Amino acid sequence: MRLWYRDEVPPDPFGLVGQVLDGQYRVERYVGEGGFSAVYKATLIGLSEPIAIKCLKLPPGLGSALVESFVARFRDESRLHYRLSQGNLHIVRSIASGTTTSPATSALVPYIVLEWLEGWSLAHELAERNTRQMKGRRLAEVVALLDSAIEAIAYAHAQGVVHRDLNPGNLFFAKTSSGRKLKVLDFGVAKILADSTLAMQGARTIGNVQMFAPAYGAPEQFDRRLGDIGPWTDVYAIALLVVELLTDRSAVDGSHVGEFAAQALDPSRRPTPRAMGVDVGDEAESVLARAVSVAPTDRPRDAGELWGMLKHAMHVDGDSRRAPRKESAPADKSALTGTVRMDTAAHRAASGAGSPRFVEVPSGPGRSPRSSELTTQALTDVPSRAVRWTPSSGVEALSAIPSTPPSIPPPTSIAAPLIATPSFEPPPATPISNTPTTATLPPRPRTRRPLIAIAVALVVAAAVAASAWIVRSHAQEGLRVPGGTEQTP
Repeated sequence: MRLWYRDEVPPDPFGLVGQVLDGQYRVERYVGEGGFSAVYKATLIGLSEPIAIKCLKLPPGLGSALVESFVARFRDESRLHYRLSQGNLHIVRSIASGTTTSPATSALVPYIVLEWLEGWSLAHELAERNTRQMKGRRLAEVVALLDSAIEAIAYAHAQGVVHRDLNPGNLFFAKTSSGRKLKVLDFGVAKILADSTLAMQGARTIGNVQMFAPAYGAPEQFDRRLGDIGPWTDVYAIALLVVELLTDRSAVDGSHVGEFAAQALDPSRRPTPRAMGVDVGDEAESVLARAVSVAPTDRPRDAGELWGMLKHAMHVDGDSRRAPRKESAPADKSALTGTVRMDTAAHRAASGAGSPRFVEVPSGPGRSPRSSELTTQALTDVPSRAVRWTPSSGVEALSAIPSTPPSIPPPTSIAAPLIATPSFEPPPATPISNTPTTATLPPRPRTRRPLIAIAVALVVAAAVAASAWIVRSHAQEGLRVPGGTEQTP
């Protein structure tokens, strides 16, 4: 659709500017036109809100019976469009529909009242990018850009509705609460014109009015022998839109309908990304190649299936292209990385003799080292292959390891080689023999808590005994009361 701007004075094909339609829609100005419609900006008088009025161009030469049939179908499609727009926010909202008589041509003009959208069409953006000689987008950007529009088309397919004329002119960037989103225009319009045209002449076009944009037409739209029109027809157009956005140039070139039809029906000339010189992953190329198949049965069934397959293909291609993570190989390739132990070089490092050396102790397949296993032990001069993992017994010691388990050094000897600070003074080196020794633990400091508990218990026992003795003595001697009498229990 061609859009006119404020500094231009476009022609008014129907002479509706200044008219009030149905007593409530005042036509303000002519905005633009497409192959079979003209758009006006109007005002809803009761609410003073801007609206859009889309007027359809009826094919010339229709008889009165065909006009009545056409208007009835138009009303049905308008009601369907209204229900679709209520179910999905990315379909332009339909408000009402009606018919009027053109003051300029005296012809019957069916119209539909839509929400007014501030923004621009995808066709306008592609033209701007072509002027600036931009070189396409990445596939992830294309998917994010089309996501809202494909959601709307998938919703329509789920309701049994096919668009039939998806092209950049019917996708509109509109301002929403979540930013600019693509909205879908003209649901059902192409079907109305197609039905009226076929009923009239059995032809696919009348004059200069095309039922669909030939550059985005599916093979079955050019040759009905290939099958019926359905959601797979929209799938073909979506794939062409994806390829065009990847390259910033039309996926199918031609100067007339015959050239577009020849390319659409040629199995050897499929407009896939790689055929257009775009480097995409194998899975994404395969999905889009299926979507532009000549046979409708070879394509994904609807927009939802196509979009799900394409997103999954992008995920698979991303995983296959991601560089493998680099991991350090163990000294023994047959062993699995496990517990880390420090050998005697660590003790030498503590005394300044050298750097600590670590030996990897495997933890076995499917096992992760527990925190209790992550210990650092001082070993005697043991080679790096001193231990290996066996399925039956876990870690098996080789002959180079003494049978007596090595001693556990104090924490200070562990931390010294692992954390080095400029002010740290390492402890004096101690000679290490090849015979494992038993570590001598420092004596536990004595505590006075048991003595205090015993003293408290004795005091409590004495208090209880004294109380019992007093009670007994009173019971035997009686209690003296005023008046000189004695009361005994």
